[in-house]
Amino acid sequence: MAWFLAETDDPLLAQLLVVQVDPAPTAARVLVTLVAARDDVDPAELHARLRAAGDELREEVTAEVHRRRPPELSFRVARRADWSDVV
Repeated sequence: MAWFLAETDDPLLAQLLVVQVDPAPTAARVLVTLVAARDDVDPAELHARLRAAGDELREEVTAEVHRRRPPELSFRVARRADWSDVV
């Protein structure tokens, strides 16, 4: 299953597709793998914007998964070609 970050006010982040979430190493910290909808997006720019939106994203995750304490989030931006079966 995959979700776009459509609720964000950042138009670049809104184009990201969440393709995988893994414990890193436990559910208290998770690695979120994302794929950009376009191939011409700078991964460094995406990482900077994800860091800037980190607190907001943690709040959203907490609300969606009904946890008392939000997990720490780390992000990996993958190439679309590596996730062609999902994208």
